[in-house]
Amino acid sequence: MPERKAFDRPKDYSWFYNSRRWRKIAQARKERYPLCRKCDENGVVSPNEVTDHIRGLGFLLDNGIDPYAAEELDDLCHACHNKKSGSEAHRKGNFK
Repeated sequence: MPERKAFDRPKDYSWFYNSRRWRKIAQARKERYPLCRKCDENGVVSPNEVTDHIRGLGFLLDNGIDPYAAEELDDLCHACHNKKSGSEAHRKGNFK
């Protein structure tokens, strides 16, 4: 049986997410904003576990927008990040 994937990413951005600059920025945001923004809006206390690009890293890079800009970043727990990423993948048809 072939390996099952939830969805394929069109590009590999591991070079970005593994960079020293990104790791420092993501860590600084977790320290400054310790709670998931979405959960906090709903009165739930959940830790900020993922620094997310609101409009997606690919979009930002393709359009010459600074992917480190604070206004392009969001602070989410894993559950909220997975919901957002999953709905984005289905809207774009990036699933098998």
